[in-house]
Amino acid sequence: MQDPTTTRPEWRPRRPPVWPHLVALVIVAATLVVGLVVYPSAPDPMPVHFDAALQPDAWSDKRLGGFLLPVIIGAAVVAIFWIVAACLPLAGTTRSDVDPHPPTTASTWSTQLSPRPEVTAATLDATGRLLGNLTIATAALISVVALTTWLGVPAWMAPWLLPVLMAAFFGSLAVSCVRVFRAQRGLA
Repeated sequence: MQDPTTTRPEWRPRRPPVWPHLVALVIVAATLVVGLVVYPSAPDPMPVHFDAALQPDAWSDKRLGGFLLPVIIGAAVVAIFWIVAACLPLAGTTRSDVDPHPPTTASTWSTQLSPRPEVTAATLDATGRLLGNLTIATAALISVVALTTWLGVPAWMAPWLLPVLMAAFFGSLAVSCVRVFRAQRGLA
């Protein structure tokens, strides 16, 4: 029998929050509504690719599927991130301190992130937040690109739109990654 003062409390994985994925779905749905409203007045042929100066350099026939392709891609990305986030609790530790080597028959889902359950929990929580932030940032990026494609880019916005979008996207990703790394090192 083990001494109760030396045993670690059992760690139960927490489910990552759902709200970031719902926010991303709302962003994609709002983009879909705008796309359906704008579609009848879209030019035929419509621009499908833009150069670095945000000037159209490729055109295609006007089709609803092609017109709404950014929304379809956005919805698929949100679904993939949501599924990955839902699988995070499965990545919890199953290895005990007594046996440092897991059996060869261990589930492929079980991983040893840290020998300290509190660090494992913090890492998985930070990873869940990263996926939530990335879901929102990706949905927003895809939506802004779709809206500027459909509605055009005002001349005053063209020089700085792409750099600002990329800075916001990668800034969000960098902050989230730092949180995961700090949690993994036990600093969170």
